[in-house]
This record gives sequence, C-alpha cells and structure tokens, in this order.
Amino acid sequence: QKTPVRVLHRRPNLEREREVTSMAVEWINEHWFVLKVSTSAGTYVKEFVHGDLGRTVPSVAMMLGGKADIVQLDVLGIEEGGKE
Repeated sequence: QKTPVRVLHRRPNLEREREVTSMAVEWINEHWFVLKVSTSAGTYVKEFVHGDLGRTVPSVAMMLGGKADIVQLDVLGIEEGGKE
C-alpha cells in the first residue's frame, strides 16, 4: 500500500506491505452495505475502500467495478499481538 495522498505532506512516499485478513459484508439495500474488515497493523482502511486514485490496489471500489466511499468508520476492536 502506497502512502496515501492525504498524508504525503507528513509521511515519506513509500510502498508498504499490508494484509487484509478477513472481510464480511452485510447488505442494507442495493446501494449501501456494512463492511467489517480485519487488517494488519498500519493499513490505511479509507484508502483500501476508495483506492486513493489507484495508489491502493486492490480496493473495494476496484472489486465492485465502480466508486466506493466511507460514510462511517468505526474501530470495533484492536488485537494485541506481535513479538513477545
């Protein structure tokens, strides 16, 4: 995942490996859905959804074949982990 455009003024323009470990969709109607995503630490979730002008591949927008954006973003949990 490349450094998002929205943070380029304060972060170096690098490409970092990130992982989406799971996704679950709950459709509200034909236009709206809730997407629950689990990711590795440091993943830019907003950019994973809209694609950040093609800088984040794959993206939800790419998978849907159109545009996607976030209406509400909630963190449902943080798992402790890593090296002990």
